[in-house]
Amino acid sequence: MAFILSFDAGGTFTDSIILDGVNNKIISEGKALTTSIDLSVGIKNSLEISLSKAPLNVVKNIKLVVVSSTLATNSVVNSTGCRVGLILVGFDKSVLNNDNLIKACNYGEILTIDGGHDAEGNEKESLNLKDIDNFITNKKIESIAVASLFSTRNPNHENTIRDYIKNKTKLPITCSHDLSSELNGVKRAITCALNSSLTHIIGNLLEDINKILFEKSINARLMVVKGDGTLIDSKTAKFRPIDTTMSGPAASAIGALWLSGKRNAIVIDIGGTTTDISLIKSGHPLASKKGAKIGKWDTMVEALSIFTVGLGGDSEVSFNRDNQNNCLNIGPKRQIPLSILAEAEPIILEHLQKQSNLAISCPTDGIFVWKKTIKNFPNWLSKIEKLTYSQLYEKKPLPLSDIAPNQSSYGAIYRLINYNLLEVSGFTPTDASHVLGMYNEFCTEASILGALILSNQKNSSGHFISDSKENISELVLKKLYEKSAMSIFDFTLTEKFQDQGKKAFFNNKIFQNFIFSNKKDIVNLNFKTKLPIISIGASANNYYPKIANLLNTKNITPSNFSVAGAVGAAVGSIKQTVKILITKGQDEKYKVHYPLKVQSYISIEKAIRDSKIEAKVIAEKKCLSIGAKSIKTKIQVVKNEFIISKNKSIFLECNVISTCYGKIL
Repeated sequence: MAFILSFDAGGTFTDSIILDGVNNKIISEGKALTTSIDLSVGIKNSLEISLSKAPLNVVKNIKLVVVSSTLATNSVVNSTGCRVGLILVGFDKSVLNNDNLIKACNYGEILTIDGGHDAEGNEKESLNLKDIDNFITNKKIESIAVASLFSTRNPNHENTIRDYIKNKTKLPITCSHDLSSELNGVKRAITCALNSSLTHIIGNLLEDINKILFEKSINARLMVVKGDGTLIDSKTAKFRPIDTTMSGPAASAIGALWLSGKRNAIVIDIGGTTTDISLIKSGHPLASKKGAKIGKWDTMVEALSIFTVGLGGDSEVSFNRDNQNNCLNIGPKRQIPLSILAEAEPIILEHLQKQSNLAISCPTDGIFVWKKTIKNFPNWLSKIEKLTYSQLYEKKPLPLSDIAPNQSSYGAIYRLINYNLLEVSGFTPTDASHVLGMYNEFCTEASILGALILSNQKNSSGHFISDSKENISELVLKKLYEKSAMSIFDFTLTEKFQDQGKKAFFNNKIFQNFIFSNKKDIVNLNFKTKLPIISIGASANNYYPKIANLLNTKNITPSNFSVAGAVGAAVGSIKQTVKILITKGQDEKYKVHYPLKVQSYISIEKAIRDSKIEAKVIAEKKCLSIGAKSIKTKIQVVKNEFIISKNKSIFLECNVISTCYGKIL
């Protein structure tokens, strides 16, 4: 007998199940709040619920532990990862004007140095290491990323830099060629920086799980779900944490497929921080052709075709108070709901009660902040930031209105949040659900007081934002439903339209005025999707029947829907893909870009034959090292040629792709 224990550690809840690996039957399941201050607490609570429901002989025969997580995805979406020191080799300095590249470093630093290669893998400039020593000692930097021009054609300069600095610093180092074999230097550099920003987050998660498994005397192999739904070992996950972005959504998509048995559907997984949208066609989740899109980031991560939007039960609720129509927005950032915070810190009820009695509420009312637990004090903060930071406590929320009485201190708080140094709590859709009686798992009193405070604020015209706690809560949920429906419709258009075309459509004034309009106009403008929705996630039952109505389609919420991510993690398999590129140089020789060297060939047939052998060996070795059994390998040769005539063509390049599949049990 062999049983599988799987976790899905999300931003709000941590789910676990124990699955009979032979009969594919769920033995038990557990759900607990994710504890962001100390992840191990939530993981342990969820595990103990699952273990308490399982027979002792089942627990003793757990042979595999699998974890999927939205933590990396949420970190990328919310920009809450490590501060990255990015070393760019051979890039033009104009790349520093790329806003997305700068943001990917998460308020870290960027260094450009001479070096890099050309498209054939030849050295473009000699590598210059002179500025690296000072750069890596910058106390602001928490991890290092290295991206060299055309490193996918020749990784020598990236490897040289890694070897040079690995004995000079204990900071984790990521090289871009280790993450992707595709061209597009800037996109690869962004992916590399994002990977570097995640190293501590995933490492800490896996360390927490190992400690708990040891405590519970569970001796089993630990695996992690990748963004394409397949599994990797924990060592690989620590080195390439970017692969675990979208692992939660991927596991949820596979879990939804397994639970529902549907062959064609749109899968929606609504969590606390994000909503993840994917497509099932002919019984298989659709894979991404371009790499994962995570919020605003286009990456080179191999993943299922999943669209992630910063929209969930715990999304930040904000108003544009300069707009006389009370322009309401939800997301993309997450806040801890007042109802959840009050369970752990009942003292906030006194502050909320006092603020709710005010004749007019301020924008800073109903919001609480506190320090995150960090290893070292951030000495690099500005004077006002240090002063504001020193007034806060760990694990003790304080009202934002007390800490930020003026614009200067408010700006400092805003920056400290962006630096990932503070936790924030405020009114969210989860609180709105408590106010309206749709959900009562946590402290409803805190949610009601938060709604009263929010409705007591005034806009620029001097009118109150709302006339009651019920009305403001209905407005929040209505916005959540509409934004969710728009996101799903946006995703369904992806195969037919480019981003620019979709943007023009959604920005059309006629569309904006009439979609979801309650006006009694001659014309109604509605969405309709031809496929049903499979909704999963803790709040799926509350929200998605109404969202499906906006899309004029059917909503399916399967049994065990709230732990679909843990189910998908348990039923995953191993896959490793190796790509070897063949190009043609100016000397008319074929150049094979192996992972560690570039080799020239006179014959294309010989080049392809050797590439197939090498790609197969590397892919199978990777699969076996992870722990795969009963492996099978498929090899694909993709030639890119310019056709001149029926019998004549010009060779451009060729990709030899070896994919090895295997099972764990």
